Amino acid sequence: MDENGLRGYALRLCDWLVRLAALNGLWLVFSLLGGVIVGFFPAMYAMFAVMKRWCLKEGNVPLVRTFFQEWKGAFWRANIVGFTVALVGAILVVDYFIVFNLDFPGAAAAAALLMLCLLVYGLGVLFIGPALVVFDGALIPFLKNVALLAIASVRYAAFMAVFLCLAALLFVLVPPAGFCFAGSLFAWVTTHFSLKAFQRAKLLSHPAR
Repeated sequence: MDENGLRGYALRLCDWLVRLAALNGLWLVFSLLGGVIVGFFPAMYAMFAVMKRWCLKEGNVPLVRTFFQEWKGAFWRANIVGFTVALVGAILVVDYFIVFNLDFPGAAAAAALLMLCLLVYGLGVLFIGPALVVFDGALIPFLKNVALLAIASVRYAAFMAVFLCLAALLFVLVPPAGFCFAGSLFAWVTTHFSLKAFQRAKLLSHPAR
């Protein structure tokens, strides 16, 4: 079989579509197993862990077993990081709307500062999933390093934003595709470009494909 011909490309595309759909299904199922509230972040962690192995081509990855092991092994860490990040985001958004609707000297400057913080926060969110499955460390230094890395990798964040916007447009036009691929496609886009950013910053020993 010609692996480099049109047939080979079609087979690889179909293989990736099947894997992405299966991974997305596991993410949904394991989120529900944790009652969504405490299952969502461990399921996200497991999805990023599997995606990292796929992107680094770490050999044959038994999908269900690997997903379950990662979900169970990182259950508490994923929830601690996930809820901390969600809380920070909620505080920033609430503070921004409070400042935006108040009239006091320096309100415009405070609103601009909060908007800048929200921008950095958004950049960090794009990188935090892949970073969580690549790097260890205490919570506060980890979050600080992710924020600094995100600021230094704006180019890769821009690539992520473009691909994610295109994916969102596809899901709006074809809603069933969103149900089948939304989570796993988000994981693939962010992991693919994050690994390149990590490699560029000399934080990754394996070459990102």
